[in-house]
Amino acid sequence: YRCRKHFRGGPVMRSKIENIEAYTFEQCDSCKEQSKRKFCTGDYVFKEISKCSSCNGKIRITKIFGEVLTQ
Repeated sequence: YRCRKHFRGGPVMRSKIENIEAYTFEQCDSCKEQSKRKFCTGDYVFKEISKCSSCNGKIRITKIFGEVLTQ
């Protein structure tokens, strides 16, 4: 028998399976057009990706982040 005062156990919590999907956020330097896509190996912040289709400016990676997908 243990006194409740000295019991160190906590509530039982069920674990959730979490998958994290990585994404890359791109933005044009000139017109500020933005897009989000799945992360590709070799992506890094400030990397110049391509030319903007609407204004011919430079598109750069501005953010890399993950979103949690719970099951």
